[in-house]
Amino acid sequence: MNPLCPHFFFPLGVLFGAGLALTAPLQADVSSDLAFSAFAGTPVNIDALAGGQILQPRSGLPNFQRGITAQSLYIIDAAPAEVAHKLLTWNPASHPELKVWMHQSLPAKLTPTDFGSLSSLPDNNSVGYLISATASLDPNSPSLQISREEAQGIAALKAQNPGGKTLFANFWSQVLAGRVNNFLGGRFASDTYSMSDGDIHPFNEIVQLIRSDSKMYADFHPLFSQTPLYGSLKLAPANLYYECFDVENDGALGTGAIYQITNGTAIQSADIEFYINSGIYADVELEKLWPVNVNGKTETLVWREDLVSTANIAYLHGMERMASVSLMMQDVRQGINAFRSEFK
Repeated sequence: MNPLCPHFFFPLGVLFGAGLALTAPLQADVSSDLAFSAFAGTPVNIDALAGGQILQPRSGLPNFQRGITAQSLYIIDAAPAEVAHKLLTWNPASHPELKVWMHQSLPAKLTPTDFGSLSSLPDNNSVGYLISATASLDPNSPSLQISREEAQGIAALKAQNPGGKTLFANFWSQVLAGRVNNFLGGRFASDTYSMSDGDIHPFNEIVQLIRSDSKMYADFHPLFSQTPLYGSLKLAPANLYYECFDVENDGALGTGAIYQITNGTAIQSADIEFYINSGIYADVELEKLWPVNVNGKTETLVWREDLVSTANIAYLHGMERMASVSLMMQDVRQGINAFRSEFK
């Protein structure tokens, strides 16, 4: 673990309320618990899910031009509190097939020095693209997803940092620290990406994504209402992180926050990646966890929805857009299998 990036998450007893982390809620009533989801009315075979099956319905495309979503249902051989804890602490970079080059947790109060892992990213074409794009960044017409104000900072740094990797690490340390502080400090709604066809507000992208699924939005509203999506921060994130990952063979940097609460008989988790500097405008991963009895043992039924906003989707229609959903579902399955393997 990089000493500049200490692991940061709240104890589960604090997160879920005194005693709730160790006390399993009532057995899931699958038909009623999934009424908010794309699985409503779908027969669910718990034994098949416990055997490794992942259900993924052909969800309708969201009523949002740049949006794409996928829902999944599966079982993990562990109790819900353990699964919720793993969502906070697991490192996807330990699974090479996911093409996450680095994933590090962040402290609640941070400075640019907390992004030290930017100096030690792997030497591959994906990361090389990002370093090269940073070195050639034109402040007046930025090719990466930053604001005009952020872009202006590159000129002074270029004079101080002739080396590409040094410039890359110093520049993005400042940008990422600013984005995280804006998110936690109630200024997220004003953040922008300056794109060739106008400014993009990642806050608006996320809000439109989650509101595109009205039943899910209503079910997760108690959690959403305590995050910066509703202005002032009411619930501290259970984990802050930043990462470097691949988007269609090009590297991207992102910063995110995970929030978790208990809601009725379930644990809800929302991973909001609120800033991404290339390829994707916004990314939200939701989980809802219930206990189920499998051969006398308490395991966890997991509902998951992935919601992504990207410029590429806006230009796809009909079968092309449905094909993009299929590709996304494949990626999600790969991620689920990697996550589930950590419980074996």
